[in-house]
Formats: sequence, C-alpha cells, structure tokens
Amino acid sequence: MGIGLGEFVIVLLVAFIIVGPEDLPKVARTLARWVKAARKTMKDISGSFEEDLEQEDFIKAKKSFETDFKQANSELARIQQQVLDTARREDAAMNVKN
Repeated sequence: MGIGLGEFVIVLLVAFIIVGPEDLPKVARTLARWVKAARKTMKDISGSFEEDLEQEDFIKAKKSFETDFKQANSELARIQQQVLDTARREDAAMNVKN
C-alpha cells in the first residue's frame, strides 16, 4: 500500500504550502517519529498475538498429551490386572493338581 512518485510530489507540495519551508524539516522529522512509533506498536502487537497463539497451541498440546497419557496408563493398569488374574488362575490350577 505504497504511494507513487506523483502522489509523493503532491503531498510534498501541499506540505510545503501549508507548513512553509522553514518548518517543513521539523514537521518531517516529527512525522517520521510518529510513523516509526506506529510501526513499532504494530510489531509489538503482532508479536504479542503470535506469542499468545504459540502459548495456546502449547496448552492444547499439553492437554492432549495428558489425556493420551491417562488413557495409556489406564490401559496398562487394565492389562496388568489381566496378567495378575491369569497368573492367579494358573497358580490356583497348579495347586489343585498337586
């Protein structure tokens, strides 16, 4: 969204007429500071949004990991119980035969 050479010349002429040749450099410096400050503010805001999104993605990934971990832990506990039950049945069957 830049401006062309013709537009730039018109802006300079209007500024020269309105402000005058003595104050034009001062106004240009002030305007440059405002533009720089506005760009910095936009960059800071953009960076803040990116950080928030990264943090949100991390939180979602953490919750997903915790859910998966709980499910895996539950499944392991179920398998462990099945192994123990099978071992007890086999042990009981061995004791009956003796």
